[in-house]
Amino acid sequence: MKIPKGFLLSGINCGIKKKNLDLGLIYAQDFFKVKGVFTTNANPSYSVLFSKRNINKPIKAILVNSGNANCQSHKNGLKDTARVALELAKCLGVATSNILIASTGIIGKKLPKEKIIKNMPKLVRNLSKKTEGFAGSILTTDTFPKVAYAKVPLGKCEASVLGFAKGAGMICPNMATMLAFIITDVDIGSGVLRGVIQEAIAMSFNSISVDGCMSTNDTVFFISSKKVSLKNKNQIRIFSGQLKKVCLNLAKKIVKDAEGASKFIEVEVKGAKTNSQAKKGALAIANSNLFKCALYGANSNWGRVVSALGQAGIKVKEDIIIKSSELKKKDVKITIDLKKGKSCWSVYTSDLTPKYIAINAEHS
Repeated sequence: MKIPKGFLLSGINCGIKKKNLDLGLIYAQDFFKVKGVFTTNANPSYSVLFSKRNINKPIKAILVNSGNANCQSHKNGLKDTARVALELAKCLGVATSNILIASTGIIGKKLPKEKIIKNMPKLVRNLSKKTEGFAGSILTTDTFPKVAYAKVPLGKCEASVLGFAKGAGMICPNMATMLAFIITDVDIGSGVLRGVIQEAIAMSFNSISVDGCMSTNDTVFFISSKKVSLKNKNQIRIFSGQLKKVCLNLAKKIVKDAEGASKFIEVEVKGAKTNSQAKKGALAIANSNLFKCALYGANSNWGRVVSALGQAGIKVKEDIIIKSSELKKKDVKITIDLKKGKSCWSVYTSDLTPKYIAINAEHS
């Protein structure tokens, strides 16, 4: 695994957390272009608001902090965020508009901007081609770093896609609750890239659910250093396939690290009239607390599946087919055949356990 051409990474502890890394940086030797997908929560963090302003400009660096959501803490929160970006911009010799920021952690606590600013020089000095520091700096309740990599063979040359993600709790579809950073050296047209990203997110980050709770900070950045040009439709197809693999790999790792979970569950709905109906049904089941509790107890109470489908407006007949793998195992697959058509969709979720309650009862 290697970093795509044109990038350097860094991760340090700046004192937001008492221990472990809490400040990360993605830096490009040249300016890079970014596509971003943000939370649909009506109360977004100051970091999301700031990054939305700059997302379409040439970007030099992305700053990420963990341990503090930088959200709903005080009326000058957005101004503080801009101040942090300004100080990083000074260190790098660029404008504030060339900086993006992402944050994750506890909502409602004031961002300790002076700790971050004081450690900017150290963060920049630590830039390297190593991945471990940045991967660790973005974590909160995660129990392991989430990294995925894929080569993009392009005949005589080769490109790559490298992804980082964090997330374990507050995971809900429609821009799932997490941060993700997908970096690549592929140069691809903005319109084509937008379509590729939409497909990749639909089948990965927007097809996972842990607890049905949406964060204020959800962000996915797709970042390109534009070092390797794609020359034809076949190369675009190859890149698209590898990008989807990286995104799905990261999405599954988020679910496998779900807070308190004992099972990784794939819910496949097939025999639907459309992909939209299949996805709607799979998400309804994955978000059902009754279903998730039943899976924790290895209880094949399929009435909860039928109920969830009905709540989503999907009427089924008595000949619906529901099959499952061994429910006592760690990896479980539930397949529901609606017998309405030929479309299918998979959503990935976890069981709901007493440990999840314990973790979130103490989280403050």
